[in-house]
Amino acid sequence: MKRAKEEFLDRIEEYVPLVGKLVLEVGCGTGSRSIAIAERCKFLEAIEPDESSLKVAARDSQAKNINFQKGEAQEVPFSNNKFDVIIFTLSLHHVPITLMEKAIDEAVRVSKIGGHVIFLEPAFSGSYFDAEINFGAGDGDERADKARAYFEILNYKNYTEIIEIDDETIFKLDSEEDFTKVFNPKKNLDKLPVFLNDNNFILNAMRRINIYRV
Repeated sequence: MKRAKEEFLDRIEEYVPLVGKLVLEVGCGTGSRSIAIAERCKFLEAIEPDESSLKVAARDSQAKNINFQKGEAQEVPFSNNKFDVIIFTLSLHHVPITLMEKAIDEAVRVSKIGGHVIFLEPAFSGSYFDAEINFGAGDGDERADKARAYFEILNYKNYTEIIEIDDETIFKLDSEEDFTKVFNPKKNLDKLPVFLNDNNFILNAMRRINIYRV
């Protein structure tokens, strides 16, 4: 599998240039987007609660301007007013619902005055979204968590909205086996070949980018 299209950083930099900035990535996972962020900024601190994912991120990254460490969105391990930019990379909807507001509080706390808090979050359409619902692909049906994360982003009071941007990631797959290895479908597997062929082994995931100033 490869990401045939992923332009979220280009879209972000139309409004918030990252050059020379100290950036915090919240929920870096295995670091699949961390390297691209680090290539554009001065230094990237990347936090992730899952230790096995952090090991993969540290192993695969050769960049000298990234520091990966264990940390949770609702308890960020940094001092106040430290970062120019905080980016949640498809992570806020993974925070427990009762702690989502606290996670945004933490992002605002560690942001410099005049800094930016940016959310990249899944939307509710696209063929990859259909694969999540119909086949339990990836993390499966997260519609309730995604909706609550979007609600918390829009209704948080202690920052100022800059813009909401539609975004899209396109995945290009080599085969059914490739899809199964990467996305781990868990149900309706007999219908998977038809679904993949109907989509020419290309799946799109619609995203939203929400940019705020502290």
